[in-house]
Amino acid sequence: MKKIIVIVLVLVIAFVIAALAVGNIFGLFPSSQTSSNTPPNTFVFPSNTTHVPSLTTITYDFNHGIPVLLEGHNTPFIQKSGGVEAYFSSPSDPAAFSIQSYDTTFYTLSQFSGNYLFDNKIPRDKLYISFSQPISSITLTFATVEYYGAGHVDEPSYMKLTAYKDSMPTIIGSNSAQGIVSDNIFPQGTLSYDAAGQFFNLIQIELLPQQPGGTDFLVDNIRVTTA
Repeated sequence: MKKIIVIVLVLVIAFVIAALAVGNIFGLFPSSQTSSNTPPNTFVFPSNTTHVPSLTTITYDFNHGIPVLLEGHNTPFIQKSGGVEAYFSSPSDPAAFSIQSYDTTFYTLSQFSGNYLFDNKIPRDKLYISFSQPISSITLTFATVEYYGAGHVDEPSYMKLTAYKDSMPTIIGSNSAQGIVSDNIFPQGTLSYDAAGQFFNLIQIELLPQQPGGTDFLVDNIRVTTA
């Protein structure tokens, strides 16, 4: 009798192990790993990446960089301009942001030029940009997707830029700004940060919560100065 019980137990254990193995192969059981809302260290660029001189001003306008970005191209992607590479990504990837223009959205945005970065998803997304060499200052144009006036927002939402060195825990500094309401479809503004003698190589751009307020934003004409 004991021998039968032992055999049954062995068969049950073998069955459970096999079921777990099959479940993991076919995705029947969720992984114990959880996704993080913060990125790991800065994107690792190839060791042969070009290094340009300090105090060089470089613009990422999504029109003239390498490789050519066509409308509809989604994050994550790398864009090279003036010898410095920038890696655009989001914790909401894949396809959190995409390249768009007036021809695809019909948005009148007087401070934007040609292609720009468009927030694809309704939930509030964060944009990360890693640079292939140290940066001392940055300026970008933004628009917050929200309507102003009765029944809409009372004032434009704030955009925030946070600069980091090598990884998210190492904060160098931050700045925030509001867009200005005009006859364009959305409030537009400029967001800048100067590290004041320090340097950074990773930034986070986000739309701060506000009630009522927008959930999406657009970005264009990112100008950086190398450290």
